Amino acid sequence: MGHLIPFAELARRLVADHGLAATLLFAAARSPPSEQYLAVAASVPEGVDLVALPAPEAPDELLAPASVRDRVARAVASSVPLVRDIARSVAATVPLAALVVDMVGAPARVVAEELGAPFYMFFTSPWMLLSLFLHLPAIDATRASEHRDAAEPIRLPGCVPIHTHDLPGSMLVDRSSETYASFVAMAKGAGTTPDGILVNTFPELEPAVGNAADGVKLPPVHAVGPLLLTRPISNSMDQDHYCLNWLDQQPRGSVVYVSFGSGGTLTWQQTTQLALGLELSQHRFVWAIKRPDQETPSGAFFGTSRHGAAPEFLPDGFMERTAVVGLVLQQPWSPQAAILGHASVGCFVTHCGWNSMLEGVFHGVPMVAWPLYAEQKMNAAMMEAHAGAAIRANVRDGRLVSKEEVAAVIRRVMEGDEADRMRKRLGELRDKATHALSKDGSSTCTLAQLTRRWKSTADSKSMELDVNC
Repeated sequence: MGHLIPFAELARRLVADHGLAATLLFAAARSPPSEQYLAVAASVPEGVDLVALPAPEAPDELLAPASVRDRVARAVASSVPLVRDIARSVAATVPLAALVVDMVGAPARVVAEELGAPFYMFFTSPWMLLSLFLHLPAIDATRASEHRDAAEPIRLPGCVPIHTHDLPGSMLVDRSSETYASFVAMAKGAGTTPDGILVNTFPELEPAVGNAADGVKLPPVHAVGPLLLTRPISNSMDQDHYCLNWLDQQPRGSVVYVSFGSGGTLTWQQTTQLALGLELSQHRFVWAIKRPDQETPSGAFFGTSRHGAAPEFLPDGFMERTAVVGLVLQQPWSPQAAILGHASVGCFVTHCGWNSMLEGVFHGVPMVAWPLYAEQKMNAAMMEAHAGAAIRANVRDGRLVSKEEVAAVIRRVMEGDEADRMRKRLGELRDKATHALSKDGSSTCTLAQLTRRWKSTADSKSMELDVNC
């Protein structure tokens, strides 16, 4: 979801603001697609042609958490022939301006080469992770030990130091493993494959975008964010309306919103401590809850979590004791953008998925950073140390965060001088994010320059075809 949503918004802007037509292809990880994917598909605006590519064969095998790399590689490889057919069909009727792929879509370059179209990558995570990708081949070549054993952090130009405990999990495995090899291969693809890279960020949040002061050669990098959800998405509109009506009754800035994204899950023990911590904090809350998963923090992403009513896995009496001050949302999708944009919300407890963090910034909501998997620890470090937009919960090494710690970190974000400073800082970032997307903003101008280049290339190709005919 953190990839599909910004792609849908990029497509919308290319159509609405820059006069292009857009065909958005997405490869389902399983068949049938999840409810969340279907909800996003239903919300894609007019002018964007959405094509759902079929899931690869053997979906049951590919749902296993241990096979995520195989799952992604198989989905991409199996989709390339379909991408070729669709791109050829488009190019037969109108000039093909560009092919833009996800960070795992490097194999589709052959399609762009065959059709003579510019080939770009849209990196839906922050610049800091992209910088790590682009520098990883050099780091891998010079570091002798395992990354997990390194005493010194990785220092990238313009980024906060990346300590060992904040590295993505794929870098903490044995460097001889297939998981690590595929991670390095994806990093090399980002650095050598595309004609340019679009990044879902903006210079005021990450000023070092495209900086390679240490001599590493980078492809052209373009900050075009924050590209966020702009249309309501839900399969449970009645509950959405109830949630927003409930927020209408709460004082300004008084509500803590808790969500671990479309894929994040906690253990049963941690869910209990979170519930008791919310209660102990004595602050109002809205909690988009998922059934706990003992095996993996990305249980919902992998489809391993079973559905179940919240009272089954919450402390006895919790729902009754917090009925007046709390609202528990039990649905696959919550109206997060509308919740964060509501005046009563004053804190966002988040898993640090980049989409969620950008939404928190865009709506000016201070955050409790509770990273779970992938690059989320890096996102948390950047948002706390560099942006001043979050305070991290102490979740290092998978330790259990007690109810007292939960309550304490929420109070830090909601009460006192530290909270006031965060609110001021988030207000500044909110204004800068809004300006970046305005008519004269940096991201809008960058995307306009790119589309002019694409149109010029497409027009030249079209003239050549007319001459040949």
